[in-house]
Amino acid sequence: MNTAPPITISAAEVESACSLEEVVESQRKAFAGLISGTSVMGPRAVITNGENAQFSYIARAAITAPTIVKFGSVTSSNSARGLPVVQAYIAVMDSETGSLTYFVDGESVTRIRTTAASMVAAQELANKLDYITVIGSAPQAIAHAKAALELFKPTKLTMVVRSSDKGKSVKAEFADNLPVEISQDVESAVATADLIFTCTNAMTPLFKGKLKPGTTCIAIGSFAPNREEISADVLIAADKVFADDSATTQVQCGSIIPALKSQARKWAEVVSIGEVINRSANGRENPAEVICYFSVGLGIQDAAFVELLMQKRGGK
Repeated sequence: MNTAPPITISAAEVESACSLEEVVESQRKAFAGLISGTSVMGPRAVITNGENAQFSYIARAAITAPTIVKFGSVTSSNSARGLPVVQAYIAVMDSETGSLTYFVDGESVTRIRTTAASMVAAQELANKLDYITVIGSAPQAIAHAKAALELFKPTKLTMVVRSSDKGKSVKAEFADNLPVEISQDVESAVATADLIFTCTNAMTPLFKGKLKPGTTCIAIGSFAPNREEISADVLIAADKVFADDSATTQVQCGSIIPALKSQARKWAEVVSIGEVINRSANGRENPAEVICYFSVGLGIQDAAFVELLMQKRGGK
């Protein structure tokens, strides 16, 4: 029996389909569902190759929801080639027949759901946000900055970039009336921030100094064992550490793996953010706590966003 070819959903359609608030809520539900057992997630596979990595996920946002299979790569040298550093593809299989029904642009899904998940973590863990620092200049960093400006309306947001030329292009992404500053001084930007987003492909720590009391640091680039945006020393000195999924980060997060070996760390365990959302674990308990959160990326995040896209399309 012949089956219809899968429908392709482009990056443009992905980017225009949902509001930031809708995607944030989809990610909140995905994290909560992981803890309650209503989301279904298969093993996450990552293969490193020097500074590059390839990955694959399989998941469902709910027991009866469509299954998504996502695969892709992170290739740092692609920026010099004019190609995306992160390339990803998502196949969607019908929940009843198992047939391939959609093929979705994975890079746009990854960028949007990762940004939204970081906003969930910030909402759950951060103090009142006057000063925000975003380290990075790639699309993920810009997306995080724009989302943080929209949701939190800080007094100042600093984008930390490598060069003045890159700073000019990053600054052009923001309207003149927004409180965005460009800096190449990572240590100063980190020292004054209430909330830090690290959005890089760095294989070594981005800064040396300890975080000031009350800071929340959200890292999205330590998604594989060979990547360590936040040093083990900074992490050991933190009061609490959270992650999109505790079990996954303990074996695949390049910042958490070495910190777990230290007996000097203040925190006993890495806590999944879904436990905080479901109120089975405490998040921030006082304004002076230094909190770190790590996102390695989970298939249920993609599945939750894809399910939202399907709903927007009327289930067609």
